[in-house]
Amino acid sequence: MTLSGVQATNMSEERPRPTGGVLPLRLLQAIALLFLAAKLVMFAVQRPFMDETYYFLWGQHPALSYYDHPSLVGWTEGISGALFGWTIFALRLPVLLTLIGDLVLLYLFARRSSGANWREPFWMSAALFLSMPLLAALTGTALPDHLLIFMCLGALYFMQGFLATVDAGAPRWRWLYAGAAMAGLAILCKYYGALVGAGFLAALLVTPRYRPLFRSAQLYLAIALALAFLLPVVIWNAQNGFASFAFIFASRQGAAHWWTFGGTPGYLVSIVLALSPFLVWPALRFGMDRSSPTSRPAQAITVLSTLLFFAVSTVTNTIIHWNALAYVAAVPFLGSFIRSRSLAVAHFIYGALFFALIIFNYSVMPLVVAIGHGDDASSSSGYGVSEVAAQVASLKAETQADFVAGTDYSNASELAFALHDRDVVSLSEKTEAFDFWTDYTALAGKTAIVVTDPWHPLTSAMRAEFASVDPAGTVDVTSFGKFIARYTLYVARDFHAQP
Repeated sequence: MTLSGVQATNMSEERPRPTGGVLPLRLLQAIALLFLAAKLVMFAVQRPFMDETYYFLWGQHPALSYYDHPSLVGWTEGISGALFGWTIFALRLPVLLTLIGDLVLLYLFARRSSGANWREPFWMSAALFLSMPLLAALTGTALPDHLLIFMCLGALYFMQGFLATVDAGAPRWRWLYAGAAMAGLAILCKYYGALVGAGFLAALLVTPRYRPLFRSAQLYLAIALALAFLLPVVIWNAQNGFASFAFIFASRQGAAHWWTFGGTPGYLVSIVLALSPFLVWPALRFGMDRSSPTSRPAQAITVLSTLLFFAVSTVTNTIIHWNALAYVAAVPFLGSFIRSRSLAVAHFIYGALFFALIIFNYSVMPLVVAIGHGDDASSSSGYGVSEVAAQVASLKAETQADFVAGTDYSNASELAFALHDRDVVSLSEKTEAFDFWTDYTALAGKTAIVVTDPWHPLTSAMRAEFASVDPAGTVDVTSFGKFIARYTLYVARDFHAQP
């Protein structure tokens, strides 16, 4: 025995859970493949979402890190853009690659748990992964979350493998180091990727058979390896007044209203909607299960993430995808806790309805427009941008303007992507990633084409940055005869940035 104090425990001591599914294998395969086909349709037809174009623009301005999030999404989008240009294919290629990686990892989980009987567990977990509403959305767009999901699954696979070798009495430390590397990369996707490593350490702490690992130097070397991936982020923050840390841990949360629980009802509802009402009970059973010690890291991540953002919801509002790691960690194991055929069928129907709505919303018409109620910038994202960009290009040539500007990161990023112009400027009064790569002094005295949308008008402070601002036309965006939004173009002369 190479690890002092850890008693070898045969893996057969874990109570095997049933690997057979509640649905026939052929049906599971058909369901998973249909959802996968719908995902590929999303990749092809869904208009670029405003945040996707924002992160693509990060990749056109390489840096150690960025204001809103750590570096990995900017780096991957930058590589893809360098290889394949300013195209939808380049924008979403990293997403496709991580989706393939996710499915491969789910296959490996199934092979590990069920050996030659891997087919039903794999196809069930794949179907759940592809149909769970929040994960379906996050693995279909070029947001940092698609990278975070892959890193989390990878870390869990290696961590579980390491614990299995500990139980067998011969720890394979390379599995631990591989898991630590993936956990470090998870932090490089989003700051709360730290929950991946925290969950693993919590699992060791609450499981008596694994506590002696804390006496091993190798565990601390693995922790150091994971933290080493944060070095570019730390350096960038040190160079920029710790702006990103301040944004994530203070500014982004808004004003805290201590213990008012104002965001809690919305958070609890978001769990049901994001996971699906029909998976809540199986997920609870997974979280409380004690039959498999090697799945404790996944359980710990699920519990820690859910409790953390519950605590956040007691003082401020939360966003539905913040708790994504809780659902990701459960996916490889969740199928074993679904005992009801009707529950499984109901979930897949729920997931199919979500897919239909999301594809309709981002490729046919915003739902808020279709139902004639509400006015949502995110739902309308991507609509009409090519038409607006064509008008902007024409007006810029006509007026000999020097640069193009939007009034927010969202419309500025969409314009930049449509125009293939990395130098589009955002005039927003809020701090954004644009502020860290734009040389405002170099724009002094120059003329801009400024574009506004209904959600981000031209403010008096923005007007004050130019000697004159003159309206130069509007672009009405419609879909199937339904009015969506009106964009307004301005010619703004003699720029002088406000201090």
